[in-house]
Amino acid sequence: MLDLKNYHRDLRACVFVGLIFASFSCCVGAQESSDKVEVATQPFFPKSDSDWKRLTPSSAGWDEAALKELLRYAGEQKSSALVVLLRGRIVVEQYWDISSSRRYQAKVYGKDGEGHALEDVASVQKSLAAILLGIGLDKNLVKLEDPVTKYLGEGWSNASVARESVITLKHLISMSSGLNDQLKFQSKPSLRWKYNTNAYSRIINVLEAASGLDRNSLTDQWLSPLQMENSTWKVRRFAKVDPKTNRHGWVTSARDLARLGLLVSANGDWAGQPLVENKKYMQEMLQSSQQLNPAYGYLWWLNGQSHKIRAGRLRQGPLNSNAPDEMVAGLGALEQKLYVVPNLELVIVRLGDQPEAGFDTKLWGYLSKVLKR
Repeated sequence: MLDLKNYHRDLRACVFVGLIFASFSCCVGAQESSDKVEVATQPFFPKSDSDWKRLTPSSAGWDEAALKELLRYAGEQKSSALVVLLRGRIVVEQYWDISSSRRYQAKVYGKDGEGHALEDVASVQKSLAAILLGIGLDKNLVKLEDPVTKYLGEGWSNASVARESVITLKHLISMSSGLNDQLKFQSKPSLRWKYNTNAYSRIINVLEAASGLDRNSLTDQWLSPLQMENSTWKVRRFAKVDPKTNRHGWVTSARDLARLGLLVSANGDWAGQPLVENKKYMQEMLQSSQQLNPAYGYLWWLNGQSHKIRAGRLRQGPLNSNAPDEMVAGLGALEQKLYVVPNLELVIVRLGDQPEAGFDTKLWGYLSKVLKR
């Protein structure tokens, strides 16, 4: 015969245990859900290409139809690579085999392990140099107000000894040295703004002299956490014999270049560790370095300014009317691009051959639709 008293007692015990278990399960589930959200919102820093996390466009909340149009346009415009990171995760990674000009082929130095071109990214290397200079400041090897002559000696330019002795590292990185393309005197420093590749390139020579390391060694050592295994400095095939010209190019992959953008997006930190400790320098690097061309920081281009000087001409309006005002960029010949939008945690890399006129603005027009901005 059923003992109703014991039965009800056992039933109440089972219900009590069940409620405790259910409550515990809900708490665990909520914790797991919370952890997933927390992980998704934190920036990711890849240790190598093999562990790079990905995020689907739909998970990022992007317009997938607009993304197809973006990729179509980029491919039609002789792009060899397009990589887009959101919080360090790869959302877009597309490569194209392009039939390209001899000028582009001269900038290709082999392929990476997956068969993608390794390219001399032209003046995008300036933005790399700005980061290396920041690390040189951290190591107390150099100071921005130091004259270039302190490290390279007299005769590094084609100006007189007296004229070149007042040119500082800051003048070089803000493009206000007063020298012309042949490194001859044109004006006193800070009075003219001129995009001067030959003058800027002395920055790497200064870092070599101050550190005792060649440019490849110091780049590899100082940026070792980034694991840019497909990147190297090379003497360009078309380099001139004249030692006062910029003979070196930085050869890299789309992913390695994206790593550099990720470092800048994280304010010089990598995986929680400060790679560029001088945050004041990082801030100044991405602000107007002078008023002659407010769209230029320390070897980085800046969007959202009232006017800019490009190709020797003063032009009204921002660098790119379709891009966020906060966007900063490393820009190189053949429209090599490294875009960084720190407040959106976006990094965008475009490599390839020369596209149509207005490509920069049109590309961001497509990107804006993808991002639903």
